[in-house]
Amino acid sequence: MAEVNYNKIGEELEKQELDAPNGVPPAHVYEQLLTIYLLQNDLTGAKFLWKRIPGSAKTANPELGQIWEVGQHLWQRDLPAVYTSLNHEWSPTVKDIMKALHERVRQRAVELVARAYTSISADDFAQLVGMGAEAAVVAAKSHGWGYDEPTRMILPIPTPPEPHTPTPSEEQLRRLADYVSFLEN
Repeated sequence: MAEVNYNKIGEELEKQELDAPNGVPPAHVYEQLLTIYLLQNDLTGAKFLWKRIPGSAKTANPELGQIWEVGQHLWQRDLPAVYTSLNHEWSPTVKDIMKALHERVRQRAVELVARAYTSISADDFAQLVGMGAEAAVVAAKSHGWGYDEPTRMILPIPTPPEPHTPTPSEEQLRRLADYVSFLEN
């Protein structure tokens, strides 16, 4: 199955919103664009889109409110509430995107745990990844993490940090300032 390019779909939906007669596209455009912003973790974009959506579209399509509820929980970083609000029977227009969002939120949570914890209780990890405790232990083991049965502690293996782009040194900044000053004069 081919990988879906949600970034490209998002760009097309933004164009549809801009080109819509009277500036109001069909509700499915708002639904899909809002879910794609959430999938991209563009919470600011999602918030501004929510404010742009006419009230009539929000009342005529209650699923928009349910999608925005997911966004609000993401904004508040309330992962257990995110998983609860994602556990919904979504319409065919957003079902696949919401499934991808669910997987992406879980993946981000796993990455966060790997970076931030040397040990975490199975119950706490389960809440962060939106699973039952036993399924969370299985998921942790599938990442090669350790598990201490008597204490019920998961032992994440730290992920190596992403390559860091060095920040410009003071000398580089001084030369850049001199160059800009030269261009201005």
